[in-house]
Amino acid sequence: MNLERHIFLTGFMGAGKSKVGAILAAHLGRDFVDTDVLIEEAAGKSIPDIFREGGEEAFRRLEHEAVRRASEMPASVISLGGGAVTREENWEVIRRSGVSVYLQASPETIFERVSRKTHRPLLAGLNDQERMEKIRSMLSVREPCYRRADLIVESLEERTPERTADLIIQKLERGGRG
Repeated sequence: MNLERHIFLTGFMGAGKSKVGAILAAHLGRDFVDTDVLIEEAAGKSIPDIFREGGEEAFRRLEHEAVRRASEMPASVISLGGGAVTREENWEVIRRSGVSVYLQASPETIFERVSRKTHRPLLAGLNDQERMEKIRSMLSVREPCYRRADLIVESLEERTPERTADLIIQKLERGGRG
């Protein structure tokens, strides 16, 4: 594993990027960087407020700046927002500075995980059926972008975040796809 390069975690909201990423960083002795935190720090407001006041496009501009800033830090584990890899400008930064890992989760797993949290602007105000439909729809659009990642690791409800982090390390050490 090239220790000079970042490890970028991508995947849909609720895939486990933050939880697995923090564990992965600790195992590797690296910093953990969450681009959502960088966005909120730079904007001086929460992500739901950014969406409400400026819309998704304003958020995506701030997100690109956060991805770029994260890439300039010492080699870290970087959690990307669920839509970051839908933008080619972010892929350029990722490819230049690191390796990407797609944490793949089923729509059902995502639904269970995001239903436990209330701060998901793209799912706000939806009932359970609408939320599941929106997850399936967004996931089908984003899946080809996620699949561009260098590695794919399943994020399963029955697998602990620690075990998922270990699987990522194993795949990185092997240097292969999949």
